[in-house]
Amino acid sequence: MEYQLLEQRAIASTCTTIRRRTFLLCFFFLVLASTAFGATEYTVCPFPSNQSGASLAGEDVQEIEVKPIPYWMFLLMLGFAQVTPAPEFLYPIKFVPVLGGCKRIGRSNTLKNLNRERLYDFIKSCPGTCFSEIIKKTRLNRGTVKYHMEVLETENMIESYKGNGKIRYFQNSSTYEEKDKAVIAALKNDMDQRIILEILNGQCSTNETLVEKMGISASTISWHIKHLKEQGIVEDDRQGQYTTYNINSDYLNSILVYVDNVNS
Repeated sequence: MEYQLLEQRAIASTCTTIRRRTFLLCFFFLVLASTAFGATEYTVCPFPSNQSGASLAGEDVQEIEVKPIPYWMFLLMLGFAQVTPAPEFLYPIKFVPVLGGCKRIGRSNTLKNLNRERLYDFIKSCPGTCFSEIIKKTRLNRGTVKYHMEVLETENMIESYKGNGKIRYFQNSSTYEEKDKAVIAALKNDMDQRIILEILNGQCSTNETLVEKMGISASTISWHIKHLKEQGIVEDDRQGQYTTYNINSDYLNSILVYVDNVNS
């Protein structure tokens, strides 16, 4: 009698375990299937030249960036492998990123993407460029640029600098000091550059002379001067009712170095 009771308990426990594992199996495959519902069909064919992103016969060409498998899905796979009666069945899970074409982006392979390499080279050759300028010069769409810029920043290959209300990008290789970034950002702004050069030549060093020379309102001059003073590029010298402006000597060399590069 006792043996039959134990046998019934064992059968009940086995049935419970089977039901639990069956539920997890169904849930696991449901999750995998749900990721396929939003999949899009693509036609992949060799391109006759090295130019990427071009159309062969007027069709819509879209670059596909393969992203890493989500962590939550990876953890779900590992958990499922632990509760199944045959863990060896899920042994190939660790090869899913390879078989599925997924790869983790790291410092070593960041520039293996042609568009990402193109963006990096542009920022390297045009320090202080802003987002809209990058889109205009590279002719890449906004979403593509935003994604690749985030990857480059994550991998510490570029860095951003906020100046004069704009985010500007620089190569992250300790090439540029903070004062260099401030100067380049100011020279990238046409009005700031004109004010800096007018003060630098020594002929326009007051609000009145700058207004007369540049042909813009005194309030506009005052706004840009205030910004340049906050950046430390311009200093003022008050003598009674008169205020004259001059270039901070600590920034002078940077201005002389970068003014020609910015205008080229």
